[in-house]
Amino acid sequence: MAGHPHEVSEESESEEKLHIPTDLQKPLSDVSSSTELETVLSTLGAYHLYRQTAHSNLTHRRRHQFHALPRYQQSVLSAEPINYLATLGRLDEAIEHNAELAEAIFRHSIEAFGIEPEILSRKDWLMNVTAEDVDKVRSTLKQFYRDWSAEGASEREVCYAPVMAALSQRFGHLSPAEKGRISVLVPGAGLGRLAYDIVVAGYAAQGNENSFHQLMASNYVLNCTSAARQHTVHPFINSFSNHRSRTNQLRGVAVPDVHPPALLARAAEEDRFSMTAGDFVSAYNNAASESAFDVVATVFFIDTAVNIFSYLETIHRVLVDGGVWINFGPLLWHWENREADLKAADEDAQGVELTVEEVLEVARNIGFRLEKREKGSCGEYIGNGEGAMLKWVYECEFWIAVKIPRAKE
Repeated sequence: MAGHPHEVSEESESEEKLHIPTDLQKPLSDVSSSTELETVLSTLGAYHLYRQTAHSNLTHRRRHQFHALPRYQQSVLSAEPINYLATLGRLDEAIEHNAELAEAIFRHSIEAFGIEPEILSRKDWLMNVTAEDVDKVRSTLKQFYRDWSAEGASEREVCYAPVMAALSQRFGHLSPAEKGRISVLVPGAGLGRLAYDIVVAGYAAQGNENSFHQLMASNYVLNCTSAARQHTVHPFINSFSNHRSRTNQLRGVAVPDVHPPALLARAAEEDRFSMTAGDFVSAYNNAASESAFDVVATVFFIDTAVNIFSYLETIHRVLVDGGVWINFGPLLWHWENREADLKAADEDAQGVELTVEEVLEVARNIGFRLEKREKGSCGEYIGNGEGAMLKWVYECEFWIAVKIPRAKE
């Protein structure tokens, strides 16, 4: 599935339609391997090319198709209230707004990821940008609606509020100094909103994310934005399907709804917030991460595992004895029916998709005691907005599990 694994699949442009011109605590700027550098450059390139590819695939192509229609059909579509060409003009304006954010992310990511300017001066640095990279940038810009707009607060309330409530119930009685020593790991942190909310509530948090597309976006919004509501994003322009009105498709939202750098200043002074890059299992499979966290909070994450044992064993390893695992989300197994992709993954038990009861039984065998389990509130994952004719809603599961202390020898 293109974009985020829980996002409703749009009829995205296929590759031939897209026009593209020719360890733990590892800092974002530590791009050490040639493979990683290529990945970073292709991600940077997709942000850099957003303006051009969006205009090419969303409006230029449709203008050509319009002018190829019979005259009578053109006249109907040109008249009010349809005025199709005016719609494409407004869509071009929306693309320009999105491009301002995409290019800000691009500019600030060059330094954050340690890219030497001379690399970007080469004529060939954009050649490795793929249709998948372009699609992930579109999906990431759309993700700003969920994580960093006032309009997305209802979606965040469904999935983040139970985590925050569980933290408050367990640690809310602590003094600010004590609370600041409670360390929370957020795997699959995405654009960083949950980790941010946890820090603002007084705890220490570390987000982990494997996608460079989302890492670049989260780095920008958390560290580099100059004010709340700095950008306008039009999250629903990428699909023309299932809209009741053009107003819904073209509507914009202001992001971010808060100013993260200002609110994170004290947390930065107290060293209570960080983000790490890399695969969750690989990043935390080391001695430094063992028993390093009091809480692991997984939201819409565990079903991205190739091997659920690897995820749960890693969660167990990084928790202190008596530490808490808080989970909220569905089980939309990301790797189901992707055998070709699985061949490249070097893990056992590839493609084993379990039920909730089976996941919890695996957790019990690994060393967790289930403390609480309930059906979570129904949650939508972005979709196409309030005026959309298609909504994908999850009946999520929420649970709290405790790492059983090892018997002392």
